Amino acid sequence: MLRQLRSGGKHTKAIWWLLTIVIVVTFLGGFVFIYGAGSDFGGGRQTGTAGSVDGSAISSADYQAALTTQREAFRRQYGSDPADRDEKNAEAQAWRALVSQKLMASQARQAGIVAHDREVVLALQTSPPQELIDQPAFQTDGKFDPEKYRTALRDPNNTFWVTFEELVRSQLPVRKLQERLLSSIKLSEPELREAYHERFDRVAATALVVLPDLQAKVPPPQPADLDRTYQEFKGRFYSSPRIDLEVLVVPKKYSDDDVRTARQFAQNLVDRVRKGEDFAQLAKDYSEGPAAAQGGVIGRVIQPDELGPELGPYMSDLQPGQVSDPYQANGRFIIMKVLERVPQPGPAGSGMRLAQIIVRVRPSDTARQEQYGELQKLRARAAALKSLGKAATEKALPTMRTGFFDPGTPAPTLAETPEAGDWGFGAKLKAVSPIFDGTDSYTIVQVAERHDGGLVPVEPMKETLRQIAELEARVNREKPVADRIAQALAQGRSLEDAAKENGLTSFTTELTRAQVDPRLAGAGETVGALFAAAPGKVVGPLRGPGGWLFARVDRRGVAPMDSTYEKAKAQLTKEILTTRQRLFFNGWIGDLRTKAKVQDLRYLGAR
Repeated sequence: MLRQLRSGGKHTKAIWWLLTIVIVVTFLGGFVFIYGAGSDFGGGRQTGTAGSVDGSAISSADYQAALTTQREAFRRQYGSDPADRDEKNAEAQAWRALVSQKLMASQARQAGIVAHDREVVLALQTSPPQELIDQPAFQTDGKFDPEKYRTALRDPNNTFWVTFEELVRSQLPVRKLQERLLSSIKLSEPELREAYHERFDRVAATALVVLPDLQAKVPPPQPADLDRTYQEFKGRFYSSPRIDLEVLVVPKKYSDDDVRTARQFAQNLVDRVRKGEDFAQLAKDYSEGPAAAQGGVIGRVIQPDELGPELGPYMSDLQPGQVSDPYQANGRFIIMKVLERVPQPGPAGSGMRLAQIIVRVRPSDTARQEQYGELQKLRARAAALKSLGKAATEKALPTMRTGFFDPGTPAPTLAETPEAGDWGFGAKLKAVSPIFDGTDSYTIVQVAERHDGGLVPVEPMKETLRQIAELEARVNREKPVADRIAQALAQGRSLEDAAKENGLTSFTTELTRAQVDPRLAGAGETVGALFAAAPGKVVGPLRGPGGWLFARVDRRGVAPMDSTYEKAKAQLTKEILTTRQRLFFNGWIGDLRTKAKVQDLRYLGAR
């Protein structure tokens, strides 16, 4: 089909098989479109399955291609390869993107969306993906050269375009589905005018807040208090699907020989630097940590206390140019070089610019297999007991809970193994996970609780309800103070005088409906009352979770509907539509994920 476009010019054919591996195009703040995912045209000759979505397989080749794309995106942004947790996050993002791609492809098929020949041609002509744009063969002086790209498109001897055409054809329906979804999001002129006034109408006010005494003792809330609090605030207790996982983290075991080998290698690197070899080059050649390609340079100023109670003081004693001895931290040895001292304002004192080399301890096959076998037995015991906590206790191992989290807000506890969170959202209540392999530890999780979306039940909210009920009780204790201030205002005294008579201090502030002073955010009706009140009028007392609020309108300004509005329209429209599209898309794809049967088999190969 592209044959009629090709004529003359030869470019390096070696790049074309690379181009067919995976292509990503981003739509409006995070809509990821992956060429090759879910098709038979993934790069490489890998076989096997990384997982499936509703029975549709995700090949290992597709997963590796998507992971390559995530790594390349990281390199473009940070100038180095991802390492440690960054690498784990890249793996998680690659998997999530593939799952989303599968779900959207299924929706496109159900909607009868197909790709036509002319659309494939136009896509290749007008929308070359980032991986093509970044190829040196299509660049001049480091910038994308459209003419070189068009020449390659017209090359009649380049047979690799046939495969690439099919890649584009297989994925265009998803792009068209995304465009259809985005075009359904509208913004009316009245909505735009309302948003304009929310952002640019202003009120200057003098305010007073009667804060609750957070140290005051209040009676413990009773069940009736918790139920009343739940009923009063239940509108705030709706959530997307969330899970709470019980987590067992087991540090990896290393034999004395394993540690000795890594220590000796790290010490050898230190000796070489101290004899005159270049630290940066050794970091590039041997470091297994972040920014190795940049000589191990840490891209910010480090305060000594950030390095811990042992390493911090030791590094503070080193002079610029000096290199530390190897320092063991879990399963790695860290070597640091002081590049320079950086004076810092305030009590922080002098900071440091550092470079580092990281040498990992490599467990022997025997040690790894023995520990993995022990964990397999523990996992089987947890599944039999239907309790990871009990099985861990039998081995004198502690577990912890993540607390409820949703797919868009990963649990900090799982930073080293984010795939455990992805597994949890597809697992049943009380299911026990496989063993996840982290950088320095192994992780097993169990779904302790799950909420499938909607109104959160009372039981998992009890601690939150208790805290709210106690705060409400503390706010109620301050009502006599609020009543005295209201009485003084009714008698004609100013807000400032009423505040002083009660040992309080008023303050001035300026706000819009869209940007409220945090001190006034406790009572929801405060903003509306201020914008509705005439200048000089005091509103309040208004009761909120943060206390009792009074405020006087000192000045109010209404944004003019003239050329100022016309100039702001384009930017406002873009911001509002982008936000709406992102929220809609995230909610839509999140709903699809919740209903889908996702099977993640990647961990089966990590033995």
